[in-house]
Amino acid sequence: MPFSSPPRDARLYRWRFGSVEFDEARHELRVAGLAVDIEHKPLEVLSLLLRHVGEVVTKEELFDSVWAGRITVDHVLATAVGKLRKALDAAGESRIATVPRIGYRFDGPVERTAVGRQPGSVLKLEIGQPVPGREHFLLERPLGSTLGSEVWLARQPRSRETRVFKFALDGERLSSIKREATLLRVLRDTLGERDDFVRALDWNFESEPYFLECEYGGEALPEWAAKDARLAALPREPRIAFFLQIADAVAAAHGVGVLHKDLKPANILVAAHGGDWQVRLTDFGNSRLLQPERLAELGITALGLTAPRTDGDTSGTPLYLAPELVAGQPPTMRSDVYALGVMLYQCLVSDLRRPLAPGWEREIDDPLLREDIAQATDGDPARRIASAAGLAERLRHLPQRRTERTRREAQERAAAELRQALERTRARRPWVAAAVSALCIGLLLSGLLWGHSERQRRIAQQQVARTEAVVRFLDHALGTISTGNSGHGNNATIREMLEYASAPGNGYLSDDPEVRGDIHTLLGRSWRNLGDSARGVVEYRTAVGGYAQALGESHELTLKARYALARTLAYMQTAQAFAEAGALLDETDRLAGARLQQDNALALQAALERGIFHLRRLQMEPALHALRRADRLQRKIAPDDAGTAALIRGNIADALRRSGKPEETLAWLRAAQADPLLFPERIGEVSVALLQSASANALHDLGRHAEALPLARAAAEESRKFLGPDDYLTLVQLSTVASIHGASGNCSAALPLARDVRERMARRFGENMQATLIETGNLGKIELDCGERDAGIEHLSRAEDRLRADFGEDNVAAHNFRYALARALAEQDRYREALAMAEGLDVEALTAGDPAPGWEHRLRALRGRILMLSGDAPAGRELLAEALPALVSLGTEEPDDIGQLRRLLDGGEAAAGP
Repeated sequence: MPFSSPPRDARLYRWRFGSVEFDEARHELRVAGLAVDIEHKPLEVLSLLLRHVGEVVTKEELFDSVWAGRITVDHVLATAVGKLRKALDAAGESRIATVPRIGYRFDGPVERTAVGRQPGSVLKLEIGQPVPGREHFLLERPLGSTLGSEVWLARQPRSRETRVFKFALDGERLSSIKREATLLRVLRDTLGERDDFVRALDWNFESEPYFLECEYGGEALPEWAAKDARLAALPREPRIAFFLQIADAVAAAHGVGVLHKDLKPANILVAAHGGDWQVRLTDFGNSRLLQPERLAELGITALGLTAPRTDGDTSGTPLYLAPELVAGQPPTMRSDVYALGVMLYQCLVSDLRRPLAPGWEREIDDPLLREDIAQATDGDPARRIASAAGLAERLRHLPQRRTERTRREAQERAAAELRQALERTRARRPWVAAAVSALCIGLLLSGLLWGHSERQRRIAQQQVARTEAVVRFLDHALGTISTGNSGHGNNATIREMLEYASAPGNGYLSDDPEVRGDIHTLLGRSWRNLGDSARGVVEYRTAVGGYAQALGESHELTLKARYALARTLAYMQTAQAFAEAGALLDETDRLAGARLQQDNALALQAALERGIFHLRRLQMEPALHALRRADRLQRKIAPDDAGTAALIRGNIADALRRSGKPEETLAWLRAAQADPLLFPERIGEVSVALLQSASANALHDLGRHAEALPLARAAAEESRKFLGPDDYLTLVQLSTVASIHGASGNCSAALPLARDVRERMARRFGENMQATLIETGNLGKIELDCGERDAGIEHLSRAEDRLRADFGEDNVAAHNFRYALARALAEQDRYREALAMAEGLDVEALTAGDPAPGWEHRLRALRGRILMLSGDAPAGRELLAEALPALVSLGTEEPDDIGQLRRLLDGGEAAAGP
């Protein structure tokens, strides 16, 4: 027969079966006289099953009665029944039977004794009646009710002061108002008194009737909006400003770890305030505190938060419930953002009951608002706007975003015009047109990354004018080359085109210094990307001058051009360029001032360029510090910028590996390569090669040469294909291939490749570039390992001497090569020279270049061996005796090396190399 819930004044019973006793009035389950710790919902299910012993109670009936008014999922009921069965099975009473696809049945005989009655109207409250326990307030009207709870508006007759009282019965409803009181205190004590939260004034949780007393926050949003069509009468911008009050309140709650979990218009109150409308957020009875341990810090008793809940994560109002909650996942801030997204849509269409149904986009004519709603309500929480603060920030900057969108569209139109111009030349010079199209249009669109925040404040017409000036410049340069007037004609290369465009007096340059800054910035980036940092420096210097003349030294565009110039100088890797780059970074940081302490695009670029500078200087600790800040900023303010993300994470991997952390490097790279933002189709082949090469180097450091070699080869081939055989990245990656061959004992492959890399590096970048000197030293080490001792010593000597002279006594590469050189000289019985080399070594510099432990012991062993072989046996033996036990304990040396040291110390046959 159909099941119906008992009337409100139904009798309450004490049920007994076997050793089990269940008291409905006390909501208590006992087994063999001992209380069982179990939540309210399973006991409510038990109560309903016991009232219909032997009958099937359907799932729908259980949901309607136990979870009345809440959206739930099947597993909630199954979990509650599972907990009941666990408790009953312990008593040997397996009474609950599952009826497949229908519901549950309680079997077997039971005894019952009436122990009281459940109240009828919950509290039998009436209009005009004094509030129980607050007799100076009279109940004015009910505001809402659910099974077991009622909400009333009350008023003080004399002062006309209003209050809201939330009454509750025992059980979960009482826990709900206790929870709300606790969380409202958390909000007040951490955020202070705010107008956008309803205040809890008092409560009574000790005796019936239980209640929470709150201030009157105003009408519920649906009732307020319906009066005189108030919401519909608001123009769009004031309506968005109204919604921002809601988003800001939610963001503030999230900021102190409070999830609301039931955001909907009915839980938003609106009241008149100073000639405007004040929004207040209310009803935290279903909310969650993410860090309950903070209650102790605040001195707040955890009322209503101590009992576990079986259904809390899936309760809520269906229209606003995020998909992941329906699927049974735990709530997060993004779940609240979903509800905010639905309410934003409803506010914009002036209908607070309208569902976000397919086709909703047709009702929102602003593309940016469509984008905001879509991203706030994305079905995948990982792709959803991450926070209420983030949503509010987007809405607050709509005017600037519209200006930026206009600028972007203007640039895209200009790019389309440029494509059309290129099409007209394709028939005569197809390869030139294709190459220039890829270069010029890419450069034009890359300008979107420059000057983001300041340009947002410029009107769209100015943006269009500047874009058109840049396009005229590129179009003129292209047209001149395509007609052969440049002197290159059909044989023009991209480099020759850039040389023509960069030449003074060519390219139809604008007289506007700001436009000239844009053009020279694009040319500087182009030269740098083509691997000619010296030409890039020239263009960036001109760009800095143009921006400074037009906008001032401290303008954001000027500062960004200065930072880009610093990176380009660092890429040159000469002593003079490093010195200038370091001074430029310091001065630019000073000009930027407090802006670098904020989370913005300028701070991101400053951190990235400083990180790259220190990495090229082989200064790993400051490099990692700056790059990790850049990584955090990129994830926060430019989460979709795949190119910047790949550059930062690749450089972090390089810095980690050079810091002697190959395992951490591999873990970092695995995480990066699993990120959809860094999938190959997003970042391109060159960035993929950069990450592959980093993995190969880390595997090489771990001695996993067979795994490292194919990765290193693939990376070098991709870079060669897209950047050319003499590009810096190509050569560095080929050097890795040579090093892996050398470590594997494959000298026939390692030596010719290492020699080729060094010669090409010298031809392309000069003998005194730091990278060329490092490749010279790397070649020397491979030559030594492959038996070419004279050539190896010559190359190591040249590299060590020039690195130390040009880049400082503490240059870590110089010390690394000096150590290898000292060993090699000792092997050739050149003890005086070897000892001089060893005496000049610094433990701190060696550790910075190779953080493996025990450098002080390795140095002591090296000096001891040289002294013993040179005839100073007592001093050498003392050093070896001190060093050998530590080296054995550390396990950092090869067994053959340890054996040679032992034989030498014992007076046996001396062997080369410690």
